[in-house]
Amino acid sequence: MYPKTIQNFIDKFSRLPGVGPRQAARLAFWLLNGPKNRREELTKALESLDKDASVCSSCFFIIENSGGKCHFCDNQLRDQKIICVVEKETDLATIEKSGVYKGLYHVLGGLFSALDTAIPKNLKMPELINRIENKKVDGKKIEEVILALSPTHEGDLTAYYLEKLLKPLKVKITRLGRGLPYGSDVEFADAETLSGALESRKEIPHH
Repeated sequence: MYPKTIQNFIDKFSRLPGVGPRQAARLAFWLLNGPKNRREELTKALESLDKDASVCSSCFFIIENSGGKCHFCDNQLRDQKIICVVEKETDLATIEKSGVYKGLYHVLGGLFSALDTAIPKNLKMPELINRIENKKVDGKKIEEVILALSPTHEGDLTAYYLEKLLKPLKVKITRLGRGLPYGSDVEFADAETLSGALESRKEIPHH
């Protein structure tokens, strides 16, 4: 139906989360029919994302200086004894906006799949274990790990596996408490709900 150039754009943008073919087509014509600088600004933003964006060497949040640490990990005023584990960067941003949590973070980079029994190799679980063990070496012991994963089947599977990995380290393990309905996503929770969930977090007992 559309010329090859437009269809190629639609095909590529349809791969983005939450964007279907119709939305991609509207984007294509919004860019095409708009001023040239609109397309130039988008091109520059994409190039900058590829060239300048990197990940924190400690928690794996996004940074702009390759190989360094993010402002959360570098801030010594934050509570160094607690780590909040999240699925993705947008979850971290949502929790930080709540204004309640003042500790460190760790971005897993995904969750277990409910359809695949294999352990995902891309998840930053070994790095989490190393962070906790290294803290013990330099005298700054981690006392609590909050598993701030969405209350979904995938989130529960991931939390269960992490609990087994963390228990030998003798740290307090907690999960978000009341407020988040089952099946919801941390990213879309409002500040009040997240505040309540963090403050009422429940400890997972050691067996």
